[in-house]
Amino acid sequence: MYIGGRWSTVCDAAFDQQDAEVVCRELDCGAPVQVLGEDAFGKGDAQMWTQEIQCRGNESHIQRCQSSTSHNINCTHEHNVGLICSGYTDLRLVNGPDVCSGRVERQYFSKWGTVCDACWDMRAASVLCRQLNCGIAVSVVGSDWFGEGSGEIWADVFDCDGNETKLSECSVSSWSRAECSHRRDVGVVCSNSSLAVHDGLVRLSGERQCEGELEVSIHQVWRRVLLDSWSLTESSVVCRQLGCGSVLNFSGSSSSSPEHSHECVTGFQCSGSEAHLGNCSSPQTLNCSSTQQLSITCL
Repeated sequence: MYIGGRWSTVCDAAFDQQDAEVVCRELDCGAPVQVLGEDAFGKGDAQMWTQEIQCRGNESHIQRCQSSTSHNINCTHEHNVGLICSGYTDLRLVNGPDVCSGRVERQYFSKWGTVCDACWDMRAASVLCRQLNCGIAVSVVGSDWFGEGSGEIWADVFDCDGNETKLSECSVSSWSRAECSHRRDVGVVCSNSSLAVHDGLVRLSGERQCEGELEVSIHQVWRRVLLDSWSLTESSVVCRQLGCGSVLNFSGSSSSSPEHSHECVTGFQCSGSEAHLGNCSSPQTLNCSSTQQLSITCL
């Protein structure tokens, strides 16, 4: 920190996550990823700033944060604090009919780039839609929906639980950039988009994200799907909608009683090109048959 005409290093005991939010924002470096000790970046030889920094987290500059003057923290250069910021500063959905659907693009420092479909799933899409104030994710689609981008392809994988408020709260891992091209640019449709049909949200109830018994939201109620009249065409739409690739197989399932076990649906008819089941012909609701409920495995 540049204070009183000179640079000072900061003690780790005087620095917390809210302070890190402000520093990354001031440097135009996105959100903090990790706060580290002196072993990460060396001890340094500048004067120590030992007063506790007391940011709320929403300040634009660290100089606007208060600092504690009631006591000084006893620090040495063994306790210098270090920081890693994400570098991702903005997100947007482009080439759709509105701001709540389109090709996913992320800004890394000042450069915009697309996202590879191998790095993206329904959970990350849900967090993105929430961050953009666009409701919840309806489907994850490929470049055939919103076109191919140009320039950089950001291949970091956001490993989200799905309940985070923004993508910077998800852990990040790397993906081989050799696996990605603009033919694999991913798009997202959020529920607040004009493309979204609220009936037709899907989820799989298995232990793994991309396999399990299929549940579809109809009139805001989650319902199981019966095997009758179901085909590989409808399965391919579900797997695409979930960001789970193509369909491997589907079968009848006779598992234990699901939530709302008395309500099932049948009669979906898809062409195979739809982004989500809500764009297929409307199903019929009927009582469940425990031996006919549908299970899907996506690649």
